[in-house]
Amino acid sequence: MRLISYGPFGSERAAFLDGEKIIDLEQAMRAADVERPVSDMRLFLEQPDWRAALDRAHAARAKVAPVPGPVRLGAPVPAPRSLIIAGANTKTHIAEAGAVLGNTVAPREPMLLAKATSSICGPYDDIVHPPETTKLDYEVELAVVIGRKARRIGEKDVKNYVAGFTISNEVSARDIQLAEHEANPFFRTHYIGKSFDTFCPLGPALVTVDEFTWGKPLKMSTKVNRETRQDSDTGDLYFGIETLVSYASRSQTLYPGDILLTGSPAGVAFFLKPPRFLKPGDIVRCEIEKIGAIENRVRAE
Repeated sequence: MRLISYGPFGSERAAFLDGEKIIDLEQAMRAADVERPVSDMRLFLEQPDWRAALDRAHAARAKVAPVPGPVRLGAPVPAPRSLIIAGANTKTHIAEAGAVLGNTVAPREPMLLAKATSSICGPYDDIVHPPETTKLDYEVELAVVIGRKARRIGEKDVKNYVAGFTISNEVSARDIQLAEHEANPFFRTHYIGKSFDTFCPLGPALVTVDEFTWGKPLKMSTKVNRETRQDSDTGDLYFGIETLVSYASRSQTLYPGDILLTGSPAGVAFFLKPPRFLKPGDIVRCEIEKIGAIENRVRAE
């Protein structure tokens, strides 16, 4: 099933796709006499029986008029509680960084960072280039959406806690992230450098986990102005989905709708020779097999 959110920014409604048609989830739930119909994707995923409710709503889709278009697509989960990032988590990205930084030692445990949830925007919204940076970068990443409350879960159980997957462009202002304004290299401001508004396009849909062969690598790519910059698959992940979700659940409770970005392959602007950072007018397209593509124009703030 392909779940989406649609409507104006900040007031998106949950829906699912019936082919090319958008079916409002709350209306379909009412048509199917499902208890506790909701219009918000996170609230929907918080229902313990959300999958059964979704199947009933889908079965009743013929009773609901499709949403008339065109409509704006928002992020599938516009307002999760947490937005977690797995930093330096592909073999090729570690290698390209090591070639520049002079250290290719692999990590012993996942490096988990975070972005502000306010950085989330829709799959076709503009990425706003703030004036504070001259080093705006892209990173295609598979985004895992949590489907059940999870705390200290084992790797073998992770699949049962995942609602599905979507695409993210994990945008960063590298000069801010790496605190190039500081003389002491100890200082880093990852959170700020990754958390400007619009620095996390997500979408176009949350594809439920049953649509995938668990463990099979998914092709992923980034194009900037139609030029391929990243071209890999999720087999490049250093720590896999099971390890990342289990590790994250050690230190914090993961809630339905929470999102974990799993890592990006080689080809980011920062490590190209010479670096090729994003600028206003650029078009960035991130694509992942079986999910689709998101495409965002960069514009000056």
